[in-house]
This record gives sequence, C-alpha cells and structure tokens, in this order.
Amino acid sequence: MEPIIVQALRGQKTSRVPFWYMRQAGRYLPEYNELRLGRTFIDVMESPDLSVEISLQPFRRYKMDGVIMFSDILTPLRGAGIPLHFEEKKGPVLGKTIEHESELSMFADFDPAKGCSYVAEILQRLRAELAKEAAPPGLLGFAGAPFTLASYLIEGGSTSKFEKTKAFIFSKPEFFARMSEVLADMTIRYLTMQVNAGAQAVQIFDSWGGILARHHYQEFSVPYTTRIIREIQKLGVPVILFTGNSAHLLEDLTAQKPDCISLDWRITPEAAARIPAEISIQGNMDPLVLYGSKERTALETRRVLASFGSRKGFVFNLGHGIHPLSPLLNVETMIQEVRSFVPA
Repeated sequence: MEPIIVQALRGQKTSRVPFWYMRQAGRYLPEYNELRLGRTFIDVMESPDLSVEISLQPFRRYKMDGVIMFSDILTPLRGAGIPLHFEEKKGPVLGKTIEHESELSMFADFDPAKGCSYVAEILQRLRAELAKEAAPPGLLGFAGAPFTLASYLIEGGSTSKFEKTKAFIFSKPEFFARMSEVLADMTIRYLTMQVNAGAQAVQIFDSWGGILARHHYQEFSVPYTTRIIREIQKLGVPVILFTGNSAHLLEDLTAQKPDCISLDWRITPEAAARIPAEISIQGNMDPLVLYGSKERTALETRRVLASFGSRKGFVFNLGHGIHPLSPLLNVETMIQEVRSFVPA
C-alpha cells in the first residue's frame, strides 16, 4: 500500500489528514544548527551522509507523513556549472549570470547523473531508511520551475524587486523563451533521476511566479511548467505545483492540471473551493502564525483544517516555508491539532 500522503496526493480519501511542511529540515531545529556548525550549506547539501541525516531530523521528532530530501532548487544549476554559494542573511549568490544564448548550452548538456549524482544517492538512502518504519512516510523530491531558475540566472541571486528579470523578459522575450525551454528540459531530466532513485512524489517550486501579472505568467511560466508536469506524471508519481504569492493565478495553476496544488497562504478557502475535485490541495497556513501564541497557533491550524480537512485529497502544509525562529512549542501544537482532526 502506498504511503498515506501519496494516496492523498492522488486524490484518494484518507482516514486522517496527512501532513508535512516546506523547509521542515532546517534552521528552526536545534539539531540542524548543531550539525551545521563549521560547515557551509553546500557542504551539507552535497554530502549524502549529512543530507540524509538532516532530511530525517524532523521526521524523528514529529513523524510527519512526508519526508523531503534536504537540498536546494538551485542544485541543478550548480551541477551544470554555475558557481554558487550561500551567504548568511542574503541567501544564494550565483557567480555567473546568463547574458548570451550561447551560454545556454551548459544546461542543454546537463546530465544529472554526473552533475548531481549525490542527489540520487541521498534519495536511495532515504528510501531505504524510511522502509524500516512500520508505516513508511512518502519520500518527496523537488525542483525549481524554469521561471524561478531563470530569475536567479538573470539577477545573480535573491532580490525583492525583480527589475533585471522583468527588463529581460520584456526586452528579450525570444531569448527568455529559449532559456525557459532549456531549463524545462534540464528539470525533466533532473526530476526523472529523482523518481528513478526513489522519490514517490515531487514538488515543483515556482517561488517567484507570483511576481508576474496573470497574462505574463501565462506567457513566461505556464508553458514550461506544464510540460514538466506532463512528463513527470508519465512516470507514475504525483506532481505538486507550488507558486508563491499566487492568489491571482489560481485558475492558471488549475489549468496546468498538476496532481496537487500547494496553496500559497494568501489564497482563501472560497477561492480554493473552485479547484476541481480531481486535483488535490496542500496547504496553507501562514508560516508566521507560528510566531504567535500557542493558542493562536491552535486556532489558525483548526481554521485551515475546517476549510479543507474533509476534502478528498488534502495534505496539511504551511503556505510557504517554515521560518528559522519558529518556536518548537508552536510547531508541536500545530502537529497535535492536525493529528487530532477527524475528517467528516
């Protein structure tokens, strides 16, 4: 029998609400911070021993229904030859941006088995470890969407204004389309490797898709993400689509027909009710609720469960990644509320 989270992602009715949450392996856990001492993010991300350990840390604490490998959406870019490092309080910094179409050949030639072989090993080892559990959780892989990856390649790192990205797409739309096609091909190969290595579901992160107006999202993101979804669905695993800040894009997320839509925390239950029953829902509590009181955390968790918990094919999650200073007491409170909920 498939793990309960995979059943839910396939749109099946489950006896309880399965849960995991984005960035569940990371800085809010003291054991993660202890392991990270003296090591860079890349050090741990590219070490199968360390990545497997970090991926399992939250599961050991909370026994969530989904375990996601510890990695980053920029991993394949580094594997293709883009210099990458992470700076504290700044995030990823790319040592090269893309300015000429000839530079796209590094992504077209990308072989994940060579550039990111450690990712396959991490997933294989995680799948073997999780198989020892009486009720194994689902193993999740992931990748960045072409638009989001392209924005990093244009900006050179994180940004809040996306001026370079928007200047690029509007002044060089043909170049951007070619870049997106190449990145889509690369991502299909990368996710295929993950599925072959043991991932039982995958999530596509279009973290920056929400910076686009709806008609621009339809032009610059939808065609490429849709193609990835279709190709990975052929492998027989559910595909989750997450697009950040996407309340205005819900119809376009639905039109791409992923197996599951991971709802940004801004999307209301009334809007989400328009998602067809054959598409599962994941989400969508505001992660900063966890900075509040225990009582507020319980209230907000129950509110999400009341809105979605009895829907066939629902996975509880946050509406974006958990924040580093989230109190563990509130994380535990959230999980207790999910576990005690009984679907109608």
